[in-house]
Amino acid sequence: MTREAVVEGFEYFLDEAIDATMAEFSVSRALRNGSRGPTGLAVDRLLGNAGALQRRVVEPELEAYRQQTLAQFGVVLDYVEADASFETYRDEILEAGALADSIRPDLSSERRRAVESSLLTHHRELGEAVEPLVHSSRRDFWTAAATELERAEAERLVNEHFPFTGPLREHRDAFEMVAGFDAATVLGSVPRFLPAPSFEVEYTDEAIRAMYRAEQSVVRAAERDIQERFD
Repeated sequence: MTREAVVEGFEYFLDEAIDATMAEFSVSRALRNGSRGPTGLAVDRLLGNAGALQRRVVEPELEAYRQQTLAQFGVVLDYVEADASFETYRDEILEAGALADSIRPDLSSERRRAVESSLLTHHRELGEAVEPLVHSSRRDFWTAAATELERAEAERLVNEHFPFTGPLREHRDAFEMVAGFDAATVLGSVPRFLPAPSFEVEYTDEAIRAMYRAEQSVVRAAERDIQERFD
């Protein structure tokens, strides 16, 4: 199996999860719980333009997350294919992904190292899980999985290794996801009652909720694929 085929399998899972997250994410819940600074009238005005906020803020944020996650998986595959220790790729893996950038800056050095260790453990185990597929002669993801993996290994791959919210949920208070945007971009103009055109919304809880629910939906679909191919 080529590296490209492994990427295709991971990308399919990721794309399905991102699409499901977009559908699950509640702009109104994020605004009500995470708006920083704007008055109640401003939040009400934004709530009335939730569709525009979804298109112009949420969807670009998720697309950036998708691109960073794919780039990070590429670094994980570099590690799998190289004759080098995982520690060699430590910094590159952290820098490529989005989650390390969302670690709160006010954490102690000790706590930050613990959170980074959790992220790195996830990526190391993901690399170890897909290694048999990278070196398989099969060129299709699921054919390689059925050939190279036991059913329990395939189930762990889609249940534990492909999903990416585990470290987020384990260390919820260590992360802070904030989106900044210009009100005129969403509202079309800046109303007089807004003290400043720029808004910030802290959406960590809503992102984790939406991403986790999306992952579970995609995992259930992948489990059905496993059942068909391993029975």
